[in-house]
Amino acid sequence: MKRFLTPQEKKMLGYEKDRRNGYGESRARSRKAIATRKALSSRSLRHAENIATAKATRSLEEADPVVRKTGKNSWRKFPDAPLAEHVGRTLRFRALKAGIPAPRASVLLRRARRRLPQIPRQFKGPLQHAID
Repeated sequence: MKRFLTPQEKKMLGYEKDRRNGYGESRARSRKAIATRKALSSRSLRHAENIATAKATRSLEEADPVVRKTGKNSWRKFPDAPLAEHVGRTLRFRALKAGIPAPRASVLLRRARRRLPQIPRQFKGPLQHAID
């Protein structure tokens, strides 16, 4: 027989499983933007490959043996922030804006944030070496 979850357990699961967009975009627009950005990335890759192929067909001396990795993986969607992280950040920002010390997070929120896996933040692109 299935054991029913208590409201506290449901809240914990919500904090762990639900996600929020941290970029400040609307959900509908970001879903459309993902497809657009992936298409632009693929388009730039195809363009670079076409240029390299055209040079190779003109003369073998000018041909670059390695096609530069131009558009492939130039844009990748980062996962949205877990709800526990988002709520904690919102509470801290709200307290900072009001000029008061940050309130202590609820027990459930603290517990959920502890249970989240620690994912290292990675950036791709021209700023990668500046961050390292």
